[in-house]
Amino acid sequence: MDLFSDMRSHRAPATLAKHYDAVTFDFLSMLWRKRLLILAVTCVTMLAASLFLMVTPQRYTADLVLQFDFTREDSGGGGKTSSVALDASTLVESEARIIRSLATARAVASRLGLDKATAAPPSSLSSLFTGAAELIFPSSVRRTLRNLAGFDGGATEPTPRDIAAQRLLASLGVSNDTKAYLVTLSYRDTDPDRAALIVNAFGNEYLRRKMEATASASQRSSQWYGAQAQEARANLGRIDKEIEAFRVRTGFVELGQDGADIQQQQLRDMLTQLNATSATRLAEETRLQRAQVSLAAGNVPQTSDLGGSPVVQQLLDEEGKARRALDEMVGVSGERHPAVQRLRLSLAAVQERLQKQLAQSVANIETDVAAARSAEAALHERVAALQTKSIEARGLEGQLRTLQAEATAARDRLKQLSDAHQQASAVSELRPIIAQIVAPADIPSLPSSIKPSLVLGLALMGGLTAGAGLSFMLEKRDRGFRSENEFAAEIRTNCVGLLPNLEHYPGGLESLVFAEAVRSMVAELFPSSNPPKFVLITSSAPGEGKSFVASAMARVLAMMGQRVLVVDGSPRRLLLGQNFPHEALLDQCLPQVGDAGGPGASPVATVRRASGLRDSQNVYSNPAFEAMLREARARYDVILFEVAPVLLSADSALLREHADTVLHVVKWNDTLKSTVSATLDHLARLGLDVAGVVLNGVDLEEQGRYEVSDRGRVYRNYKSFYQASA
Repeated sequence: MDLFSDMRSHRAPATLAKHYDAVTFDFLSMLWRKRLLILAVTCVTMLAASLFLMVTPQRYTADLVLQFDFTREDSGGGGKTSSVALDASTLVESEARIIRSLATARAVASRLGLDKATAAPPSSLSSLFTGAAELIFPSSVRRTLRNLAGFDGGATEPTPRDIAAQRLLASLGVSNDTKAYLVTLSYRDTDPDRAALIVNAFGNEYLRRKMEATASASQRSSQWYGAQAQEARANLGRIDKEIEAFRVRTGFVELGQDGADIQQQQLRDMLTQLNATSATRLAEETRLQRAQVSLAAGNVPQTSDLGGSPVVQQLLDEEGKARRALDEMVGVSGERHPAVQRLRLSLAAVQERLQKQLAQSVANIETDVAAARSAEAALHERVAALQTKSIEARGLEGQLRTLQAEATAARDRLKQLSDAHQQASAVSELRPIIAQIVAPADIPSLPSSIKPSLVLGLALMGGLTAGAGLSFMLEKRDRGFRSENEFAAEIRTNCVGLLPNLEHYPGGLESLVFAEAVRSMVAELFPSSNPPKFVLITSSAPGEGKSFVASAMARVLAMMGQRVLVVDGSPRRLLLGQNFPHEALLDQCLPQVGDAGGPGASPVATVRRASGLRDSQNVYSNPAFEAMLREARARYDVILFEVAPVLLSADSALLREHADTVLHVVKWNDTLKSTVSATLDHLARLGLDVAGVVLNGVDLEEQGRYEVSDRGRVYRNYKSFYQASA
């Protein structure tokens, strides 16, 4: 029984809330109908989870934590930072990969002796398959198959150490925290002692290999630095010998305090003296020229030009006194006075002495000029000689500078190599590493496997979800109508009858069920007051059983005393050359009128269409057809008119003016619901009154699995009711 069927409304939801309520009730009804399937899936899931918990042993996880310190100096860097900047997180990930490497796992397997354990014997099933393959296929065929499958491509058999290493890696977990520079090693095993032993072995093996690699690299660096230092020391000795031999060969003097040699200092001094001598010469020549010009003009040269001579100055004073005395005497005594003549003679004598002294002073100036010129010429010669020597010393100085620069570079290189060699030697003895075990693994006391309650809970939830999903998919896969309740809920159309499938039940009680179902349908479709006269029998698709339903209705109506005219208007049957099907099946449950109706029974008349689909307009619009219908209405009580599928032809639209009602035939669990809905909407647009839908070909046994509550289920559950009439 469907517990939710009573809650489902047969009317259109008036509000959105009612619509969602109806959808929810439909979904809950589907879950209730599929409860056995959901229960079965859930039980299977729970059973599988229980078996998994039973056959899976408890596992224990041991953890070990490594911490990296990248602030330490590099072992081979000589105290210098690397020119390539590496991200610390990248280095941590690289170290984690080294821990998970096959080489580390091989070393752990060898240290723990896991590679010496005997291999597990092959299972009986694998032995059986191997023996069968050896019996069936020859060795050449087996070898060819293995080569094609890539199992025997010349590779050697895996060693026990590799097998043990792969098993260790399968249970080993390595996770890294790049922010804290931590690497966590975890190993899962059924034995807690072995889990702690193996994970500690991995950590110690990594540190040992890291230490050996660091020491080996430091030793190689120390040896290389030592060899380079010896070579640099020999090169420095060779350069020192070349410098000493150059000094002995050239006699070149070392550089002075200011960076220049003695010759250059002398040259600078000579140039200074030469400049001073040249200036003195120019001054003497200028003084001589002025003195000569003054003398030529009859004037007395300046005292500065004469070099400040006291004799000249005294003579000038005497001349001045004599000239003043002469002028006074001339003014007092006249020109002819003897004293005047004596004064004139004295003045002339003073002037003569002055001229001689001036001539002597000029001669002295000329002597000074000649001496300055001689000194300048001598200095020019000495400067030229020093310049020649300086030019020759330049080349020697360049050679000496080159040798001294080579010696300095060799000395610096020797110092650097010696320092690096000492540091590498110290590092090789210390063997520094950048990782340490901060939390060694302890023997775990609690299993790390998932809790059984959680497994069973997840299995329960997963089983319910899988069962509900499977039920929903099965529900969606069944696209056809299976019960009369679906018509009321989805297309809001009344279902007037469910006709069982006589092909599955050719005889027995099912025939009585079918006969009573047809009588119920006819009784509901043809009430005693104002029954329809012209019934249009339609379908949504070909092959839904319109002819079968029309024939069954005609027999029942005839047995009720009605005069029935059955019009077969299907053009497809004309093309296929078919007649009314299932006549033999109908004879078993609904006998012919002449056989069971008695002498007063009215026969059933049948009219078949003789034209194709192209002639529908001409056939149904012909005045002869109108006359035939008027005559048929006068002679018969009921006209059952079967037409082609509604959406595939225009016959229903052409006959809508003549039809009193419409009976729509739908094949059980076959015709798409969307197609049936579209067909009924089309009939409504044509203005045709659909009296009801008949669900044809119902499989009562199959319908019972859907847990629907309608007449089909009642037919199936109470077939024994018809046993007395069988």
